[in-house]
Amino acid sequence: MTEKEFTLKYEFEDVGKLRDGQEIFSPEEDHLGMKWRITIQKSGDLLRMYFSAFAGNGEMHVYYTKRIFSKNKQKIYSISGSKAFGRNQAFVLCPFIDWKTLEMEYLDDGKLDAEIHMKITKMIGFPMYKMRTLEVPMRYCTTNIAFPRKGFRSFGEEMKQFSDVVLKVEDWKFYVSKLTLSSHSPYFANLFLGQLEESEKSEIELKDVNPQDFQYFLEVLYAEDAIDDDNVRGILQIAESYQTPLAIKKCENYLIENSKMELKKKLELAGKYKLEEKISNISAVDSCLISLFRTDIIELKRGSL
Repeated sequence: MTEKEFTLKYEFEDVGKLRDGQEIFSPEEDHLGMKWRITIQKSGDLLRMYFSAFAGNGEMHVYYTKRIFSKNKQKIYSISGSKAFGRNQAFVLCPFIDWKTLEMEYLDDGKLDAEIHMKITKMIGFPMYKMRTLEVPMRYCTTNIAFPRKGFRSFGEEMKQFSDVVLKVEDWKFYVSKLTLSSHSPYFANLFLGQLEESEKSEIELKDVNPQDFQYFLEVLYAEDAIDDDNVRGILQIAESYQTPLAIKKCENYLIENSKMELKKKLELAGKYKLEEKISNISAVDSCLISLFRTDIIELKRGSL
C-alpha cells in the first residue's frame, strides 16, 4: 500500500444510544500531511458514515470503500464510490445504512467495527515544497508535509506537437515520444515498435499505474532531477515493471548520495528492487547496522523472486 492509499479504522462505542443528529468521531490519523478521521451520525432512520480532512485551497480526488463488520466479522456491509473534495471543504457526507438493519445485524453490544479504505487518485493545487500551507489551519496539519510537488516537466496537451503517442493513466494523458521511451525500455520498445495491436494506436492505456508516480518516472527518463524521498519508491516500482534500467540506476544513485531516508527503509528498497550497489555502499558505511537488518534483507529478496 502506497502513501496515497490507506485505511481508516475504528471501533465506535455506544452507537445504539445515539439520538437523531448526534455524531461520534474516531481519533484523527495522519496521512499525506493532513488529519483524517471517520465520523458516524444518526440521521432519522439512517446511519451516515463519512470521512473528513481539510484540503485547504487544494482539491483531492478520492476512491473510497466504506465497510462495517458484524460480530467476529461474520458479515460485512460495504459501499464504494469516488468523490472530489476540497476548496476549503472539510468532509464528504455519505448516507450509509438504515438504522434498523444496523441495530439488528451489525452492532455488538453497542459497538460498531468500521473502516474506510482510501485511494487518492489526484491532488490539485497542493504546494511543491514541504511546509504547512497558509490555507490549512495548524490544527489540521502535521510537520513534514509531503504533498506531491509540481511537475518539473509537462507532458500535457501543449506537448502534442513534440509527441507521437498518448499514454493514458487513469484520467491523466501523457504526450510522449515513442523513440525516447523505447530507447530506455524493452517493454515500451515492444509496445510501440513490435507486432502488438497497440503499436498502431495513437492512444494507449496503461493499467495498474499511479499517474502521479508515472509523471515522476517520465521526468527521470527525460533527464530531469526529479527523484526525492517521497517518490523514489513509486518510481522504482514503475521502472521495474517497465524494465527501465536507467530509472532504476538513477534511483539507486539518489539513495546512495542524496537520500535522507531512514536506513531500514533504504535497505527495504535495496532488497525489494535488487539494488546490490546500494546494499554494498550502505554496508561500507555501517556494517553493524546492516547486520541488524540482514534477515529482513534476505526475506525481502526471497519475496521478490
